[in-house]
Amino acid sequence: METKPDIYSLARFGLNYANKTDSKLKGIEIYFSLNKDISVEIEENSIKNNEIGFDNGFSVRVFDNRGALGFSFANRIEKKIIRKIIDNALKMMSSGTPDPEFKDIPPPSTYPKVNLLYDKKIRNLTIEDTTNYINDIISICNNDDMAISQSGNFSVSFSKTFIFNSNGLEAYSKESLCSISSNMIVKDKITNDTSFGFEYQTERELKNIDAINVAKIALNNAKVNLNRKKIKKMKVPLILTPQGTINIILKPLAAAINAESFQYNRSFLVGLRGETIGTEKLNIDDNALYDGAVGSSIFDAEGIPCRNKQIIINGVFQKQGLLHNFYTASKEGVESTGNAARSSYSSIPKIGISNFLLKPGNISKDELFNDTKEGILLNYTGDRPNLTTGDFSGLILQGNIIKNGEMKEPLNETMLAVNLLDLFKKIEAVSKEYNIYGSLQAPYVKISEVQIIGSVS
Repeated sequence: METKPDIYSLARFGLNYANKTDSKLKGIEIYFSLNKDISVEIEENSIKNNEIGFDNGFSVRVFDNRGALGFSFANRIEKKIIRKIIDNALKMMSSGTPDPEFKDIPPPSTYPKVNLLYDKKIRNLTIEDTTNYINDIISICNNDDMAISQSGNFSVSFSKTFIFNSNGLEAYSKESLCSISSNMIVKDKITNDTSFGFEYQTERELKNIDAINVAKIALNNAKVNLNRKKIKKMKVPLILTPQGTINIILKPLAAAINAESFQYNRSFLVGLRGETIGTEKLNIDDNALYDGAVGSSIFDAEGIPCRNKQIIINGVFQKQGLLHNFYTASKEGVESTGNAARSSYSSIPKIGISNFLLKPGNISKDELFNDTKEGILLNYTGDRPNLTTGDFSGLILQGNIIKNGEMKEPLNETMLAVNLLDLFKKIEAVSKEYNIYGSLQAPYVKISEVQIIGSVS
């Protein structure tokens, strides 16, 4: 994946060509992305498919004095293609809708130093090198009498990103990622009941991947969900596992503090900046500067420097607690938080998280359970809250009864009904232990009392 042709020369050519071609042009950005990917899929506990691919391309965004946008992209990086894509973008711009909220594109910046974002072992990895990781998770399923099947995936990627714009911004980075997942299905041979368990791990460095541990956790999650029990309606404490914390707290909050959603009144946090929305146990950061973390980067998808943002401190939603790209920040008259994100070179910048963290507390996981005489443990729900109102009503797909501090039978036909703002204000304890899933860090969280809807009258 050498940088051929010369990206910098092509960028200069493109910027000069666009400025000479259209006198109404206010700004142009050229985004280059060079990617190598390896993916191996497992189905029915054997390799179903493996592939290695290269996805190189670029995109062009242009804006005129009216704020109208033109966007075009291609998967071939050549001078004649760049000229064609710029012409296409300029045509779209000239017929585009004016946007009075548009101010400008980002200026040049200096960038922080973040280490361990790139693993050269991933760059040189071959499909044959993935064998050990795949065999490890397959062996866990093969060697367990209750495990009947497994699906999963092992993937690695290496990418180079270049961003240039007409304000003089130039940004370059190289990053790597590796990920492994296991979805285990088990069967109780006495009752014939079946269940599933899921686990995954994503890292910057290959050496940190632990395939055996991922498969073992998936297997255990499946086993503790066997022979589910129906319960009656009750109001009891709720303990969220790290996965449950991600489902019920972190992902909804990440969406709610997206400045675009906020500005369009699509967030249940509208009107609450500077207000207390939870107990002092609720502390949320979005920090892109951790060495080696999956969500870290030196700049975002527009070339804005990344940084740490404190979103909620001791339950108080900070006045500057929104995540911005350059457009939403300019619209509000504040500095961008460096949270522009793209799914690929073929997309325009949206807003995304970096490392989104619920800070750990000062109580152990065991203490958190021991203090619960009767309660519910929630590990996974496939349902999502209404992000406009904060209301959540969903099925607990993986969860258990807690009796006298011990996890008991798994739940069947059981639902959780709560408003997220009410839930935040009932956070009683947060564990010292936490898990990291990709760009999300989540501890165990105890909620003092919630409405549980069972199917037993």
